[in-house]
Amino acid sequence: MRVVWVSFAPLRKTAAGYTSDVASVRYRLTLPAQATPGSKLTHIGPGANRRTLLERFAGADAVVLGKLFDRSLVPPALELAAELRKRGVKVIADYCDDHFLHPALGPGYRALANAVDAVVASTPGLAEVLRLQTPVPVSVVTDPVEGERGEPSAALAQPVRLLWFGHPLNLDTLPLGLSQLEKVNFSLTIVTSPGAGAETLGQRFRAWSAAAVFEELRRCDAVVIPSNPHDPRKAVKSPNRFTESLWAGRFVVAHPLPAYEPLADYGWVGEHLGDGVAWLLGHFDEARERVRAGQEVVAREFSPEAIGRAWLAAIGAG
Repeated sequence: MRVVWVSFAPLRKTAAGYTSDVASVRYRLTLPAQATPGSKLTHIGPGANRRTLLERFAGADAVVLGKLFDRSLVPPALELAAELRKRGVKVIADYCDDHFLHPALGPGYRALANAVDAVVASTPGLAEVLRLQTPVPVSVVTDPVEGERGEPSAALAQPVRLLWFGHPLNLDTLPLGLSQLEKVNFSLTIVTSPGAGAETLGQRFRAWSAAAVFEELRRCDAVVIPSNPHDPRKAVKSPNRFTESLWAGRFVVAHPLPAYEPLADYGWVGEHLGDGVAWLLGHFDEARERVRAGQEVVAREFSPEAIGRAWLAAIGAG
């Protein structure tokens, strides 16, 4: 099957192929494309040449449209979907966030979901949201992990070294997480994009890059993922930070998002992060075994190869 994957954010060429500094582009486009034979990646920006654009899709059986980052990208995405469908190409739109109620992005998200042959969601919860927005078939494909499998920590440092990493949009729940850790002897490193306020939280800060995340995962003892499972936008988040941390060999302490609940046996998932870190400190050997067991699950269900197979099934469905 010849599949063209469309990124609406810039791609960067490396020796290993195309990648992106945007995590959702890597998880939802570049890594799946690399794992599916016959795939091609392309970038479409607001200034794309419409006269020659369709030449990029010659011979395609299916096209996967990635995340829309800006409403200026909606018209070219809708135009492209319509023209490709006229030519008999199956068009799939991928969704990894619930922005349907966003005043600027919502109308475009909804229009695209109703202008394609099928949609793919990153979680079952997001799939349910999509089924309320469009009558087209909805499939679920989770995010793959990236990087090398790591060894679990050999020993805990004092104070215990914790790591938080992610998009600045997720920083809003970090103060709650910090308040729950007040009785724990810890140091925290925050890895995210500068300028969003993380530098002012009184913890060690490091500007985000994929390399920085991998380095800090190797340095830390555990990863903390505070969130708000009662916020509909966060409740549909994928487990990528949890699975990525496990794959790197690190124990995870997280609030109970739906995507984390199936992984609870391989880390600690609960309402109070301080309880989770305290459990880790008192059960280090068991924690290491949880991480090792979790890595087997990640290898089986979240590897790029497993996700590539899931994508091919979703593209071929219907």
